[in-house]
Amino acid sequence: MAKKFQNNKQAADINGKMQPQAIDLEISVLGAILIDNEALSDSIDILKQEYFYKSEHQFIYEAIANLFQESNPIDILTVTEELKRLGNLKKAGGVAYVSGLTSRISSSANTEYHARIIAEKFIQRKLINIS
Repeated sequence: MAKKFQNNKQAADINGKMQPQAIDLEISVLGAILIDNEALSDSIDILKQEYFYKSEHQFIYEAIANLFQESNPIDILTVTEELKRLGNLKKAGGVAYVSGLTSRISSSANTEYHARIIAEKFIQRKLINIS
């Protein structure tokens, strides 16, 4: 089944303003999930892959969600292997990008709150697109 991912080059709306996004929070949530599976428990009911603004993050979250649904462990290695299996490793930024997500977070303590902000930004983008 083909999935549609947003093209990152469509960052501006008709008026030239940046669409609502929280790339740093996306990185924080994904990095937290990769080092602490409890972070996924905090966010799995809040997030869907299309909520992520950056297409690389959508591919990574898709791999994470697949592993979670199959009750497989989630870490840098398993996510990288799942991305390879799906043929999306390069689209997700490659091994270096995926593993680098964990170095850009300081704590997984606020993952649920960050996930809610990501979801809010997605809703704001949708509202802009239908208005």
